[in-house]
Amino acid sequence: MRRLKPEQRDALEAVLAGQDALVVLPTGFGKSLIYQAAALTFDRPTIVVSPLLALMRDQERALARVGAPVVRLDSTLRAAERREALARIADGGTLIALTTPETLESEAAWPALEAARPRLLCVDEAHCISEWGHDFRPAYLRLGAMRRALGIDAALALTATATPRVIEDIEARLALDAPQLVRAPPHRENLALSVESVPGNLKFERAGRLLKRLARPGIVYCATTRAVDEVHAALTRARIPAARYHGKMKAADREAAQRRFMRPSKRIVMVATSAFGMGIDKPNIRYVLHFQAPGSLEQYVQEAGRAGRDGKAARCVLLFDPDDMAIQEHLLGDGPTGAQLRRVAEAAAAYGAEEKTATAKELALAARAPTTATRAICAQLEQLGVLRCRRSRWEATADPDALLEAADDLRARFEVKRLEDMRRLRSVPAYAETEGCRSAFLRRWFGEDDPPACGRCDRCQRRERLEAEVERAVDRAKRERRPRRRRRR
Repeated sequence: MRRLKPEQRDALEAVLAGQDALVVLPTGFGKSLIYQAAALTFDRPTIVVSPLLALMRDQERALARVGAPVVRLDSTLRAAERREALARIADGGTLIALTTPETLESEAAWPALEAARPRLLCVDEAHCISEWGHDFRPAYLRLGAMRRALGIDAALALTATATPRVIEDIEARLALDAPQLVRAPPHRENLALSVESVPGNLKFERAGRLLKRLARPGIVYCATTRAVDEVHAALTRARIPAARYHGKMKAADREAAQRRFMRPSKRIVMVATSAFGMGIDKPNIRYVLHFQAPGSLEQYVQEAGRAGRDGKAARCVLLFDPDDMAIQEHLLGDGPTGAQLRRVAEAAAAYGAEEKTATAKELALAARAPTTATRAICAQLEQLGVLRCRRSRWEATADPDALLEAADDLRARFEVKRLEDMRRLRSVPAYAETEGCRSAFLRRWFGEDDPPACGRCDRCQRRERLEAEVERAVDRAKRERRPRRRRRR
């Protein structure tokens, strides 16, 4: 353990002792090493839950290269590959099993998991368990219940960013038992933070000038797929080598773009939505430019932190237009609504009154609600103890009146969550418009009481220039006030 950072060592010691741990360390800090080192000491498998298939494949390749026992279990495997992976997990022993939350709760995976009796559950990018939005994944809410059902001894939650409220949310949803909290400030000395206030109609011109000057490779983040396509087309016209990545592209095209960007020798610009970058281990990214404002400072720090993982100087630039916030407000509105919640609860209560079970799709049809929203609502009601999922079918575990009462309680929580999301959204313009050190602003947002100024951001640099100008002006004034000696004849 001599070569480990103190934070890595503290987390590893907690996990090895069978204690739950919640680890909040900046991007590039080596969070993955914690579960990897622990897994190799256990005689039973370690289950690692990741949100992205591309991230899992990268982790699988990296572990296989160093000879670590690893298996990947996800929806992209062919039938024979899936049977082989399940058999390997069922055999038990020292093993790192990479999977998604949806695959973990699938009916086909449970016999193998129960036979293996996993020693550790690691949830990578654990902030996803607390985030709601257009791409929310209800299976994250069930991880705590799945851990209890499998009797897993210890849990390890890893993330690069978490406010005090998100930390509480992760602890509750994963059912962590008095976890060892290990954290470091979301500050890296090699990153220079800056914000430029640019109206939307001038962004292409300003971004073009910046991207011609900044060293590549780099990432440009946009809030919408349309903006990604437009920025990518503009860069192509300007003969700046670029790739693009967003959810409306074909999976094969996205994977090809990512492979191209990740090649060590490639120095291109990746234009992408927030779908790109989680777990991306390309150390020489020289800048991250946000063409449009993100939906929260958590998201901004996650994305900006992908720059400069090699420790060399890198730029993190936000082109801010207040009108961008309307896009994020629209995206926030894609989550489950209170009316949908009530209708789903009524549908579940009706099935329960007849002692019947229903799939999420059947409940969604009965409630006139989107299936994704229905799954999210059911997962929340399960946490309140009034619904239960067995073999992909939901059944009521309380009488109809109690179920509807729980739904009303949850509806109030939805409203609290909506207000919290709006507070997080308002923090973005507050960061853009602050007159103080940007790094200190972010560190206060994530719970530090009195962080120091970084000396590198645009605000600190401007203050240093002003102080230098004042000092020069004072020196000039002193020289002018000095009496001049008369020359002797």
